[in-house]
Amino acid sequence: MQESSTKKIYDVHSLFYDATFGRLVKRRIERAINHMNIGDSDLVLDLGIGTGASLAFYPPRGHVIGVDLSAGMLREARKKIRERGLTHTTVFQANALQLPFGDSTFDHVFISHVISVVSDPIQLVKEAQRVAKPGARIVIVNHFQSTNRFLALVEKWLCPLCTKLGWRSDLALNDLIKRTGVEVDYRYKLESIDLWETVVITNNKSALASHESHQTIAA
Repeated sequence: MQESSTKKIYDVHSLFYDATFGRLVKRRIERAINHMNIGDSDLVLDLGIGTGASLAFYPPRGHVIGVDLSAGMLREARKKIRERGLTHTTVFQANALQLPFGDSTFDHVFISHVISVVSDPIQLVKEAQRVAKPGARIVIVNHFQSTNRFLALVEKWLCPLCTKLGWRSDLALNDLIKRTGVEVDYRYKLESIDLWETVVITNNKSALASHESHQTIAA
């Protein structure tokens, strides 16, 4: 995945996203947001907010900042903000791999169906950990490669096609955990057989520490 092509793909997806994929993931998004336990004064980053499918499920407290690479998706999100009078929500265009926020800014980070869309999932985790406060809750909702060897082979085979549609099907969660050192509190699927999984993480800044140690070794 390359960000330039991803942006174009999702500008097109924005025209029908809510009526298709958005309808499939609403329950998962609602449940995942509940696991963040958002407080009255908390600042939340919705990383890859898309058309704003998550906006209906945030509590009427705290402040939500949503970013997305696609102007088309953000156009739909802004419509929802205006229609619902969501004065505690702000959205703007930004690259998830180079976030325009200072270190340790957010109390929670929500990453819904984004980590398999970007060109560098490890860098996305680093950026999420960087802008989240130590101990902040980071919640990821996504499809990850099956642990079943046969299904994993099918997903790998389908990946070139999926990439043309805007995501990759072969991102392995265990590999992501190993390479970033994230502290997973728990993970769950909404159904016993489910394409999507929710991963709840406590921010331990592990991916940043790993990156810094590699830089020291290289120097």
